Amino acid sequence: MTSFPVAELVGYMARTITFKSVQNIDIKLDVAYPQGEIKTPATVLLHYHGGFLVVGDRYAFFPYWLVNASISRNWIFVTPDYRLLPETTAQSSLEDAVDAYTWVWSRLGPELGLEIGSVVLAGSSAGGYLALATAAVVDRKPNALLSIYGMLDPTFERYLKPGSNIFGRPLVDTAPILDRFPNPGNKHTKPQISAYPLPADITKDERFPLVSAFHIDALFLDYLTGTKGLSHDVRTSGEEAIPQQQRNLFPLTFSDLTKLPPTILLHGKNDTAVPVDLSIRAAEKLRQAGVVVQAEFPVNAEHGFDVRVGNVNVELAAGESLATYQSLRKIIIFLDNILSLGSDGLGQS
Repeated sequence: MTSFPVAELVGYMARTITFKSVQNIDIKLDVAYPQGEIKTPATVLLHYHGGFLVVGDRYAFFPYWLVNASISRNWIFVTPDYRLLPETTAQSSLEDAVDAYTWVWSRLGPELGLEIGSVVLAGSSAGGYLALATAAVVDRKPNALLSIYGMLDPTFERYLKPGSNIFGRPLVDTAPILDRFPNPGNKHTKPQISAYPLPADITKDERFPLVSAFHIDALFLDYLTGTKGLSHDVRTSGEEAIPQQQRNLFPLTFSDLTKLPPTILLHGKNDTAVPVDLSIRAAEKLRQAGVVVQAEFPVNAEHGFDVRVGNVNVELAAGESLATYQSLRKIIIFLDNILSLGSDGLGQS
């Protein structure tokens, strides 16, 4: 996909906007909004794409079900790019995510000639991580937070223990991969990028193997922060080994979770790329902090399961994926409750 699927959005328009420029890069987002008069104050659903912070663009892990839910409610849907590893660190990715979120509150209204009333902050996989990290650092919190099979905790043992690949794939020789894509802490001068369309065949892509190398050699934290040896230090000495200036990248460990809005965690129990335990443990931590949490962990659901259902309206569709649809419907209902009634009185589930 190279552009927002405007033809499939009946009654909607889409616009590509450069929301910031940095390092000679124009970083873009797409806005899909109703044609004609828009109900104001408007609701915005801002979604960060996935790709392990290494690959992907604003159309990656494209959540048609959320777009269709937005259309049904006359919400505005926004999807931004952000800078990727390893040409920079996750500090840049998070900075771009925060700037996109800030742009929605401050600039989107004047751009469309309306008032923004509420924002749902969402993300898939790496985007789920960015949504959580963004919500943790911004002063003006979103009205709701939605993480879809999110990589929510970089200190999770999956990222610290070497010896296995994602999706159950075999081990590979990581040396040539790491030579091609050195740690940004090594001060290399490769140009930064803010978009890398998901390859049709990840087995033939030159960039995607870095994701495998992160897991096989347990180097995710090194690349995330640009700090060589951090994965080893955390593995052997614990979370206190994380430098103070990098702790904003670890929201579940160091942030004040009590200030987070009602949060929805969607994660398939059979996820072989991002283990469901990441979301299960996140739900526990958030509930302990007093956050209202809705957790949906559908069975027989692999990474990207919601994308695989395709461009359907899950509120109307039925069929083979009914169990998946039910989980997605529950999330939409929860969002409706939050936005229409506020978080007061909503119990944890």
